[in-house]
Amino acid sequence: MLREHTIYEKGNSNEVATELWEQTEYMVDFGEGWTQQDGRQVLEDYKMILEPLHGSLYRMNYQNFVGVTRFCGLTYEVRSRKLSNEDVEQMHRLISSRLATLPYHRHTPTQTSWVEDVHSEPYRLYQWYGTRIALLEDWEGAPLRDWWQRINRDPHHVLVSRTVRRPVGMTATVGAETVMGILAHPEHWVQLPEHHAMRHTAAAQALTVQGRHYVPSEVYDQESYLSYDTSENRLMKLIAQELLALTEWMAQRLRARQHLYNRTELELHNRQMAQCLEELLASSWLAEVGDLRAFPQASTVLQRKAGYRQWYSFYQYWLLGGSFPLAEEELRMLVDTKELSRIYEYWCYFSVIDLVQELTGRSPSTVESQRGIDRGERLVNGLCVTFDYPEGDIQVYYNHCFAGGKGSYSMTYKPDISLSIQGRWHHFDAKLKVDTDDYGRQSVKKEDLDKMHTYRDAILDTESVWVLYPAECGTTQFHRDRRSASELAGVGAVPLKPGHTEQLRSVMGEVIGRSGTLYELLSRITSDNVHAKLPTGEPQGNEVTSSRWTDENE
Repeated sequence: MLREHTIYEKGNSNEVATELWEQTEYMVDFGEGWTQQDGRQVLEDYKMILEPLHGSLYRMNYQNFVGVTRFCGLTYEVRSRKLSNEDVEQMHRLISSRLATLPYHRHTPTQTSWVEDVHSEPYRLYQWYGTRIALLEDWEGAPLRDWWQRINRDPHHVLVSRTVRRPVGMTATVGAETVMGILAHPEHWVQLPEHHAMRHTAAAQALTVQGRHYVPSEVYDQESYLSYDTSENRLMKLIAQELLALTEWMAQRLRARQHLYNRTELELHNRQMAQCLEELLASSWLAEVGDLRAFPQASTVLQRKAGYRQWYSFYQYWLLGGSFPLAEEELRMLVDTKELSRIYEYWCYFSVIDLVQELTGRSPSTVESQRGIDRGERLVNGLCVTFDYPEGDIQVYYNHCFAGGKGSYSMTYKPDISLSIQGRWHHFDAKLKVDTDDYGRQSVKKEDLDKMHTYRDAILDTESVWVLYPAECGTTQFHRDRRSASELAGVGAVPLKPGHTEQLRSVMGEVIGRSGTLYELLSRITSDNVHAKLPTGEPQGNEVTSSRWTDENE
């Protein structure tokens, strides 16, 4: 409902137009004529972002959420000062692709449709998001709608034969089937008059009954033609129909107001997807294509032909990606509400997994969901990805709870990311905070670094702890604990942002290399030297590879 209102940033008298910022406090004034009933209604609609002050004046804060939103009939875009819209989309895509390829699947690529069950709601939400990215933006180098145009230019077809009944004069060939058809269907015979010229033909002589001569008026003939009704095209039709049904499911959710923050953006994308799929299903070559009866698993067309190959690989992803160990509330944060801190945490987690895979040359062997209780006695949903390695398995945890008296000396702690290598722990915490000094150089917030000391002192068998913060030109810091014999024992911070992962790669090379026989190899392939000293005096620029390492008791 459209309600007249004016939005001001706190401490600023300028009216906000269409752009808002996350983690920013605004004042909303609904003006004269505002009633208590109006107040109750607006709080019911926007209780997650509004707080009443007095009269028609309200405090508004979108907290950590970003994206396009609709407030009181007007559309606004909530943006972040730390991460651009392109950064957020890039993180979304990496999270989406990694979740789909983890070895935690209950569906098979040979499944021919989505099977509804009591757990399908969150999985379909995730499938919708993956479909949007693939259909409208990119799948193996181009959007799926563009790959469909490749199919349109040369749809798969086969040459087939069928038996047709034709007048004798239009028959092109005469074969055994033609002769058998004539003998089997005397109802198509025509009696010849007594003095007809054809009475003396071989056909009339052969078809003589009680002195009466006959010839066939129609015969059965073989006709060859090109058909698009193939198993491959039936599969393409099925995929497009199932994706269209998914957009209808999403439209029902949106009408039921099950999405709050990003509903406007989701509605726009869903309409675009539905319109695109309806256009694809209107392709002329689909008119004669029937329903799929058998899945063409061994088809070389699906495996090799451009267009078909991309749609088939997406469908495999779509089915396999429908099952992964994330709770529904996690999915809603990632796909629906775009809570920036949660997106950054997951992106950092999968960036760590990618680097472990790259540096060890191993793919994840298993992934498991985990449940734990944090210090506030709240249920925590976590993940554990395991890499099989001869020197000892490597586990990468998300939200692993270290219980007081068991995993930690005192209280229960929950680092965002925990890496376990040969019984030693390395923890990483993702923080959406950046400090800037007088020279414009970005670095980690001191309070975030201080929290890492707590992790290292309290969690048993911990060797190093790190803050990950979203900076392009920040410095890698490390404060070594000289009380330990390990050169990697201590507390550090690493700048990490989409497109800027070099410094984390160096740190991961050290962490993994120090824990096994890979150290020499990893030292050679690391892109920059994590032990480089920061120049003294004024900074000489914002090189990504600059680092600062100190002893903790200096």
